[in-house]
Amino acid sequence: MIAVHEKVDITLTAREILEKKIDEAIEKYPETLKAKHAEKIMNCTQPQLNILLNDGEIPGAKKLPGLGWRIPRETFFAWWYGKEENE
Repeated sequence: MIAVHEKVDITLTAREILEKKIDEAIEKYPETLKAKHAEKIMNCTQPQLNILLNDGEIPGAKKLPGLGWRIPRETFFAWWYGKEENE
């Protein structure tokens, strides 16, 4: 048991918080995200997402013939949460 007069350092670094958020989000989605996943995560419309995808704003996103947009999950979440932390 910790005595009242002892200090406990429970601070987390921004990096640790970011990694935890990414790990929690990653568990909910497949390895390769579809546009519908990104729309849900970003809370945006398909036209809004298409602008970002077509402008190359989302790292790692590729448009595959006959399949549509695919985005690597880990790359997306690192970008999304990193972007969020910088705002």
